Amino acid sequence: MSEIRGRAGDIPEPANDQPPLRPDPEHGFPQPGAVLRRLRAQRGLSLRDVAKRSGLSQSFLGALERGETDIALERLARLARVFGHDVGSFLGYSARQSIPKFIGEDERLRIDRGPGIAYEAYRIMGMGVEVVRVTLKAGTGFSSPLSHEGVDVTLVVDGSVCATYNGEDYDLEEGSCVVWSGGYPHSFRNKTRRSATYVGFVTATVY
Repeated sequence: MSEIRGRAGDIPEPANDQPPLRPDPEHGFPQPGAVLRRLRAQRGLSLRDVAKRSGLSQSFLGALERGETDIALERLARLARVFGHDVGSFLGYSARQSIPKFIGEDERLRIDRGPGIAYEAYRIMGMGVEVVRVTLKAGTGFSSPLSHEGVDVTLVVDGSVCATYNGEDYDLEEGSCVVWSGGYPHSFRNKTRRSATYVGFVTATVY
């Protein structure tokens, strides 16, 4: 059976201060052990958790992360399924899979932005992007501005919100779509008497 070398090295999908993946110079593809280490960290999983879900031994997975062993394609496929990937998307070659990929609860983060605000971030694993869905009750607003890497695309899907971006206020009605750099301080508030919802797309791994 074909085998893929699992060397330790840089980690895929740049996020915050982590370097981008570089292919194994000997084999020309990403190191499965480094991919595993990154995905485990993102999901908050231990080697024991991954071993239980994949049916692979914890000692084998530890050796794979350290680059001390190879992994056969059949085993790699089992490992990839733990994280909702096929082999190609696990290694970062493609986001295409033979079945739809549903975002599970462990890939959704609920973040406290203040009273009356439901802020949920969806991690799109293997693509380095995130989607957020935010509902603000009437008269509420972010407790503090935020800034981050990447570009934000915001679409108001219900009601209207006021976006404060780099010190300037912008009223966004339902259907409004705005694009800006996430590096400048920005926040949202709802000045109306009814709840409002917007959806955002972030071209970086923020959460």
